Amino acid sequence: MKRDARRARTVLAVDLGRTGCRADLWVGDAATPLAAAQGEGTSGLTAPDGVNDAAQAILAVVRPMLAEHLPDGIDAAGIGAPGAMTAPDAARTLAGLLRESLPARSVAVASDAVTSHAGALAGESGVVLAAGTGAVVVAIGPGKRFHRVDGWGPWLGDEGSGAWLGLAGLRAAARAHDGRGPDTLLLQAACAQFESPAQIASKLSTDANPARVAAAFAPAVARAAAQGDAVAAELVRAAAAALAQSVITGVNALADALPPSVPVAILGGLAELGAVLLDPLRAALARSATPLDVRPAAGTSLDGARRLAVHVGGIHEPWTVRAGEAVADTSQAIAGAEADLR
Repeated sequence: MKRDARRARTVLAVDLGRTGCRADLWVGDAATPLAAAQGEGTSGLTAPDGVNDAAQAILAVVRPMLAEHLPDGIDAAGIGAPGAMTAPDAARTLAGLLRESLPARSVAVASDAVTSHAGALAGESGVVLAAGTGAVVVAIGPGKRFHRVDGWGPWLGDEGSGAWLGLAGLRAAARAHDGRGPDTLLLQAACAQFESPAQIASKLSTDANPARVAAAFAPAVARAAAQGDAVAAELVRAAAAALAQSVITGVNALADALPPSVPVAILGGLAELGAVLLDPLRAALARSATPLDVRPAAGTSLDGARRLAVHVGGIHEPWTVRAGEAVADTSQAIAGAEADLR
């Protein structure tokens, strides 16, 4: 695909999660995207046939948007996908598939945890908690210092995540139904959302993405906690404590390489639960022995994916795989990255 040098650069940013897939299409330095779309997520690149599932999910969202706005293809694409860090060969295969299928001059693929970090701290060092269906903390410092906490998926970890909190709420509802546990508003909420306890078990055991099913119940847990339900409130406090422990672990791993007051940003769908979760989370973070500069996220994982698509050589480069040729003048970004990495 040849590019007219006079034409504004076109960039696709994709955030592929376990619950959904979001995409923004950008032209030049516009303040807002030309188009946006969303669709279904996937179980991640490490799942059986994970690469093909990821490619299909992305193309299902992106192709109609490109057909309408940029039928000749794009210059660059940045993709955040779960499992890209633990399965770099799969990420490389996905990048190649998308470069041909979109088509695009270049495609960058990184873990959605890495794109979240790049977006939340605008490409700078620090610690980012990305909490949605899953939960992961990424700490990145100068000199290619890197530490990941959790992000192990719903069976081994993702403690405090939407899937973790939703599943804990469903378990509490099941215990209340049996009489094994205390009465809770969660039983009523679960029956309203799933029709009956039997349907809960059936849905979790048969759905191709059970983590997404569980995470869909997390807002109900938050609502019950806000209404004063003791069982739900305890679950939300436990989720906040687990998330805070992951953040503090990431901070401690790189504290000697980061500023005295460590930048920390929080983003992801779980943050949308609001004060019922964020207040105990911030209170737990305030007990960190290392001073934390907890700040609003500068951007989203989509912003991070866009950044990685066109900024080659930044602090996230070691955890990004690329297919195709660079399309941006990245001399300033590279110079800044080299200064950071010394």
